[in-house]
Amino acid sequence: MAIDKLKVMLSFMREVNDGNIPNASEYGIENWEYWDIVEACQDEGLIKGANFTKGGKSHQILIGFLEGTKLTVKGMEYLHNNSASMKTYKGLKEIREWLPF
Repeated sequence: MAIDKLKVMLSFMREVNDGNIPNASEYGIENWEYWDIVEACQDEGLIKGANFTKGGKSHQILIGFLEGTKLTVKGMEYLHNNSASMKTYKGLKEIREWLPF
């Protein structure tokens, strides 16, 4: 099943905003895909507080620590500006139905 990584990002940010920290298996994606999305959120200034341990030649994320991760004001604005996409989002329980293209 192909997933829309932008939807994963929006869902992740919404869950963080609601005080939840989802994981890769809840989205049905590989860990490396999940960490790439989380790192992109932080690189863009949408979240803060995520920490990563990287390794290997490509400096791939081996493990991430999300305790204390929060949305920034920019992240809150991003969620607000994409609220139309979030109207059909019902939470992690139904995430796999929401994610496909």
